[in-house]
Amino acid sequence: MRLPVGRWAMLSTLAALVLGVGATAAACANLATLSLSATRGKPGVTITVTGASFVVPRASTGIAPTPVVIRWGSEDGPFLAEADPDRNGSIAATLVIPDTEPGTYVILATQQTPRRTPGAPPEQPPTLFAEPGTPARTSFEVLGPGAVNVRPTVLTEPVGANGELDSTVWIVLTAAFGAVAMSLFGGGLIAFIHQSRKSKLPAEARWVPPGWYS
Repeated sequence: MRLPVGRWAMLSTLAALVLGVGATAAACANLATLSLSATRGKPGVTITVTGASFVVPRASTGIAPTPVVIRWGSEDGPFLAEADPDRNGSIAATLVIPDTEPGTYVILATQQTPRRTPGAPPEQPPTLFAEPGTPARTSFEVLGPGAVNVRPTVLTEPVGANGELDSTVWIVLTAAFGAVAMSLFGGGLIAFIHQSRKSKLPAEARWVPPGWYS
């Protein structure tokens, strides 16, 4: 059965609205981020790393946040530093760039919480699960012997000092976009149902002047 062009357009609109609502919901999950006081330098230089949007349990639970572990090169690479997120999910730590060959390397911040697998025997150790939005990643360029070392920037204000305000604004905007998407979806659905019912009604008889047909 072929659908009218108008109904195909309406179905396409509804599908786009559904995808938009799903994308808005997925955007609610913040990704953890990392910032460095210097992005290039020689091995042995000390830099400051800050981060934001790490997972922090609600204060009412009384559970301490899982420490954030900063590593070099990969999630199981050499240990660089460790920091506990504050109530806004922000971290700050200092680290020393390891002695390695010149090149660009990744720095990762992992936040893994031990949890017991349902149904596992008591003697089995807990499994480490990565918190949502982690690990955070950034890059650092290791300079060669002949290069001039870069002086790290002094961070006078920790990243995330306004994290609570930024998170609140993000939540309000996300909720607003979600409400608009839902209202558009509801309006399109109502129009689609109305059009479907209307198409099923018998066509109205047209008035024909007397004498037009024998």
